[in-house]
Amino acid sequence: MDVLIREASAVDAPVIAELVTQLGYPSTVEQTADRIARWGEDPLSRVVVATLDDRVVGVLAFHAIPFFERDGRRGRVVSLVVDEEARGHGVGARLMSFIEAEARRLGCEDLELTSSRYRTGAHAFYKHLGFEDACHRSARFVRPLSTPGDVS
Repeated sequence: MDVLIREASAVDAPVIAELVTQLGYPSTVEQTADRIARWGEDPLSRVVVATLDDRVVGVLAFHAIPFFERDGRRGRVVSLVVDEEARGHGVGARLMSFIEAEARRLGCEDLELTSSRYRTGAHAFYKHLGFEDACHRSARFVRPLSTPGDVS
């Protein structure tokens, strides 16, 4: 099977919405089409899809983040989803290989991604690709901006 990678377009929104819903993030077709359009306007962002036999079976969203404290950028895989029925056929590896080349082209020094602790299958996949769990080196702090008592 030949996995092809291409830029996502609004035509892909129904399938991409279904894919991110599979991942646990319910999205409408309209929301997804809007996200594809917004990301497409940013020269440091990419949304690409993987196809098998002309059928979209995977999506990857990526952003190149400029460092402030030094020159260069870090590539961040914001979202990676492969259809449940297409997993184990090299789709995810092909998406990651494509985006690694794109990250290099955009001047990124490395790639990062986050994954929920319960996604152990995904963790094994990332480790197989050479990623290392770096949580022991730094902490990740998140604070919603809509909470009562915001500090201004």
